[in-house]
Amino acid sequence: MLSVIDLSNHQKGIRLESLICDAFIFKATEGTYFIDSACDVFVQEAKELNKPYGVYHFLDQSDVKEQAHFFLDHIKGYIGEALLVLDYEGYGKQGAKKAKEFLDIIYEETGVRPLIYMNESDANGDDWSEVVRGDYDLWVAKYSKQEPHTPQWLDIAMWQYTDTPLDHSYFYGDSTAWYAYARSIKEDNKHKENYHTKGKRFKALKDLILKLDETWKVNTGMTFSKNTIFDIEQICHTKTTTHARILYNHTPVFVTLHKDSVAQVN
Repeated sequence: MLSVIDLSNHQKGIRLESLICDAFIFKATEGTYFIDSACDVFVQEAKELNKPYGVYHFLDQSDVKEQAHFFLDHIKGYIGEALLVLDYEGYGKQGAKKAKEFLDIIYEETGVRPLIYMNESDANGDDWSEVVRGDYDLWVAKYSKQEPHTPQWLDIAMWQYTDTPLDHSYFYGDSTAWYAYARSIKEDNKHKENYHTKGKRFKALKDLILKLDETWKVNTGMTFSKNTIFDIEQICHTKTTTHARILYNHTPVFVTLHKDSVAQVN
């Protein structure tokens, strides 16, 4: 589970490094007129901190197609990295059918399935069956110690449990699950072409550098030589690579699963 803080221009100037959490979500746009000036600053800080992030659009009463394209026009640089969200609340509520229309456009244009954010009352006050069937997961707000009750969704992706002093949520997954939400289906297909996505035993086709962290940025100083056969514990994904977690000398390390580098052994 990840601890998440969401921010907007209302918190402009706050330094992310001062906040204790595992991931962030930032307001990007609203309606067809508002671009949040704090968004990109926050995104760049989150990337410097090597923390997962997402961006959201606040729906208003204007045309949902125009809003969807407005959102997409201003988050192009984040697609494939950021978890995407439709913020459905307040004066922007147009009904489940219109919300799904927005979600469908985002998915069709990017291959990324966005989440939908709303409070518990709204999640139970409309027929969301088509949204659920569309596989759009729920980020629900309920400021309470008691977990939300949203029977139309079998599970929820996130629970925003307080807005004091900032909006805090629980994301029910790890960083791998977060990146799976963020990554495009188109990118998934590319990964499947270039990387092994299943298997337990592999053979090194060349010398391999072992990495220390799941984000694939820190070298261990250790290598597997060509023809080494090794067993893996878990397959992991980031926005740019697929790799395996293994135990090497009782230490968890990571090794690429690119098909040019390793072969699956039956």
